[in-house]
Amino acid sequence: MVVEFLEEVEPLFAEERRKVIMDILHQRKKIRVNEIAKELGVSAVTIRKDLEALEASGLLVRTHGGAVLPDHSRSEWGFFKKLNQRKDKKVKIAKKAFEMIEEGDTIILDSSSTTYYIAEEIRKRGKNPLTVVTNNIFIAEKLIGLPGIDVIVLGGSIRENSLSLVGPWALRHLEEIKVDKAFLGTMGFSPEKGFMTPSLVEADVKKAMVESASEVFIVTDSSKFSRGAFAVFAQPEDVDHVITDSGIPEDVEAFLRERDVNVIKV
Repeated sequence: MVVEFLEEVEPLFAEERRKVIMDILHQRKKIRVNEIAKELGVSAVTIRKDLEALEASGLLVRTHGGAVLPDHSRSEWGFFKKLNQRKDKKVKIAKKAFEMIEEGDTIILDSSSTTYYIAEEIRKRGKNPLTVVTNNIFIAEKLIGLPGIDVIVLGGSIRENSLSLVGPWALRHLEEIKVDKAFLGTMGFSPEKGFMTPSLVEADVKKAMVESASEVFIVTDSSKFSRGAFAVFAQPEDVDHVITDSGIPEDVEAFLRERDVNVIKV
């Protein structure tokens, strides 16, 4: 019975400790493992595990010997690292997005971690015939060879962070096509600016994707509604649906619904 009790309490204690760590980080802007371990009366190993968990949630960036707050306005994490951030929520969002796809559709999947999981759903559950346009080489790899799935990969230069194809060739290809649905991720949102991404060249491609689609879906976990990013790629008026989790702020949800955006919560 004692062991069961400790197992129930420990996760709660870890959650409280990590909240304290974030409070300290917001006050000081940067922290060091040994200092925080001493202040909280735990081992450096425990603090490193806490920082790993907080980094996986996108709340901080680990540095040599400590951590700093992330700069979401201009920075972005690598594609594979983003895949593991809030993975459970992204998979649920992807499952709901999959339900929006009909046999015979032509769709765009942009180079976001959530659309990668949409590709996984297509691979697991099938949806054919289907034409998929993407600017991400690993999303394309997920779908190549599936029966009834035509994969079109945009041209362009590969961006190291997002593993996406961008530039004039990608824009030119998008100008020449019209798809039924586009599924796009976002790195930030504000009522004043709209949907945002850290990169100007990425924003240009996303804008072209919006223009190429008859129906636009933003697929994102709710954390993106409390942060900004550098470059705007769409306004609420450009978007038909937002698929997100239940953590979306009530005022943001109301703002979107007032502009006829269909907010779907999973």
